[in-house]
Amino acid sequence: MKAPERFDHLFIEPSSFDATVAFYRDGLGWATRFAWGGDGQPRGIALAAAGIGVVIAERHPAADHSKSHGIEGHRPTVHVLVDDLDARHAELAARGLPLFPPEATHWGTRWFVVRDPDGNLIAYEERGATPT
Repeated sequence: MKAPERFDHLFIEPSSFDATVAFYRDGLGWATRFAWGGDGQPRGIALAAAGIGVVIAERHPAADHSKSHGIEGHRPTVHVLVDDLDARHAELAARGLPLFPPEATHWGTRWFVVRDPDGNLIAYEERGATPT
């Protein structure tokens, strides 16, 4: 029996990185898991509390933001961990849902993304990939 899908984290690209970090970390008391950037590079931080994770990141250069950003601006992306990414992709591809085939990410997973009718993104990820 395959392991069930499980929530991993919410991704937010805020209008104000500092205010959003302050809200989640200082206001809600969520713990910092890891952070990156600074010194002229886009900043990001992963926070968690009670099994809930949020990744907050400044907009960063990318040739194609359609894989990581919703329609009509900056929407959160729900990230779901799966044990067999290729099988889940095949299942959803049969329904015409994935926006692109599974690929390695620079944060150490493999992923693909689907978009709901309102433009919200659901990213399916499998840990253990080599960062790009």
